[in-house]
Amino acid sequence: MLDKLLAEVSRADSSNQFYVFLNDTDELYSLIKKYSPYELIIFKPVPPKVGLLRIVYENIYFRPFIREYEIDLVYNFTGSRQFFLKIPQLIKVHNLLFYSKDLDRHYFNTNNWFLWFRHIWFKRIVFKFMLGNSEFIEIQSPHVKSYLSDFIDVGEKYFFIKSDVEIKPECFHATKEYDISRVVKILYIVGPHFEYLHKNLRDFNDAMLALNKIGFDFEIDITLTKSELRASKMWDQSLDSITNFHGYLDQLNGLYQDNTVLISTSVTETLGLHVIDGIKNGIITISPDLHYAKVVYGTDGYRYEIFNSASLVNTILSAVSDVSNIDRRVQAQQEYMVSSEKNKYANILTVFNEVINV
Repeated sequence: MLDKLLAEVSRADSSNQFYVFLNDTDELYSLIKKYSPYELIIFKPVPPKVGLLRIVYENIYFRPFIREYEIDLVYNFTGSRQFFLKIPQLIKVHNLLFYSKDLDRHYFNTNNWFLWFRHIWFKRIVFKFMLGNSEFIEIQSPHVKSYLSDFIDVGEKYFFIKSDVEIKPECFHATKEYDISRVVKILYIVGPHFEYLHKNLRDFNDAMLALNKIGFDFEIDITLTKSELRASKMWDQSLDSITNFHGYLDQLNGLYQDNTVLISTSVTETLGLHVIDGIKNGIITISPDLHYAKVVYGTDGYRYEIFNSASLVNTILSAVSDVSNIDRRVQAQQEYMVSSEKNKYANILTVFNEVINV
């Protein structure tokens, strides 16, 4: 997303200067190298900071910088905001973890009260206060505003629905071929926070055990290591023999093959780029039958009842057997995605100009 943002800024026919503050990491310098020809983008590496330390640092450090360079707008790409600034601020909401009643219920129903306080409660207070005091909010999908409205008053705020998905024709691929008589590849893409309850790994683990028990011919591709999963105690080791443990991958294109079914079990998502990539690559995608999934991926995708591994098993078996309809449904999802993204702001500079001119 950051790379796409910088590409939009770099293509701008503008005399404006853009100062980009990023954590001083190896990834930053690859971006600096890529965008160094564009004089209007100036990178400002800062020491990595997290939590309250980051908020304090930003509020103290940015004020003199804003005065010295006569900054007109602060774009908070990471979802935080700075207090005591007298210029417009645009807040981008990436994360719905703190604004999901579905997720709250999941923590409570599983008696994970302590984890809820650790993962959700405190951060909700901080970010809710930030958003509550923000006038301009950027979101990636209409459902985000709906979720936010359960926790903050959205009536007096300006919302900008910005596209973060590339929809050029060359980004979409034909539907893959499916043959139930061959090995089905089950793809599960998940990052380092896979143990958090919102990723809902339990549904996936239990469904895979059930498929294995009935003799379904499949193998698993997962973007975690065997040691990570074993340490989590959320993985049944009997699945090891049919699992390819890939760990973190920069490029996932090699995993979008014929006979592949991508499974997402997330309780909440702002976009769910792994599912979007699956749709764009022409494979079957299965996600929970929840509001966010219908809004982001359309109504033609395959769905299952969340927290019901038997429902997930039935959906997988139905999907791979639905040979006559797979192509139609995948293409319908691709068309929905193009239509949906075209109805959003395509370039961040348009949003910047609107905020400044309100």
